[in-house]
Amino acid sequence: MITDLETARVLVDPMRREVIRLLADRPMTENKLAEALGLSDPSVGHHLKILKQSGLIRIVRKQAEEHGIIQKFYETTAAVYLIDGRGMPLEIERYFMPVRLERALGIVSALSIASKESRQLSTRDVEDFAKALDSAIIDAAHNHSRQRNDNREEIIRKMYRDALMHLLKKPDRLPEIIRGFLVPTSKRKRS
Repeated sequence: MITDLETARVLVDPMRREVIRLLADRPMTENKLAEALGLSDPSVGHHLKILKQSGLIRIVRKQAEEHGIIQKFYETTAAVYLIDGRGMPLEIERYFMPVRLERALGIVSALSIASKESRQLSTRDVEDFAKALDSAIIDAAHNHSRQRNDNREEIIRKMYRDALMHLLKKPDRLPEIIRGFLVPTSKRKRS
């Protein structure tokens, strides 16, 4: 859980978030990361230095090549990093809003398919849902400690599931239009 401003600023850069995503899957060298990202080794080295200084990645092993060059293998220090935007300044929160909106829209789209309902959403509805969802995900994350062999996507899936279950129990935290996707019509009428 990232709650300090300086570490959050490190992850404002989308390329650093992609480095983190790749390294959460398996340890990689600077060269292999450069190939995977389509960047030069010096560019990747710059990102690795910043991520290492912030404690988000570490060197897991060193290996000598034929020509005596020592390759460093990097990995993340956690399977998933979440930024708790609730205490962050607005400029940091806004950097991460596009990702949160995409996540919220993806969930709303899946819910609309499952419920076979089509609703007109406003930007405000989606932003409000994104904030409620993000808060619920942050709360759910506290229940998922990392084991080195845990699958990153499985951890995220469980956190999202727990967050949605939490929102189902407290639908009053959601915009009415989103509530309609999560709460069956029969329960809404009784409320």
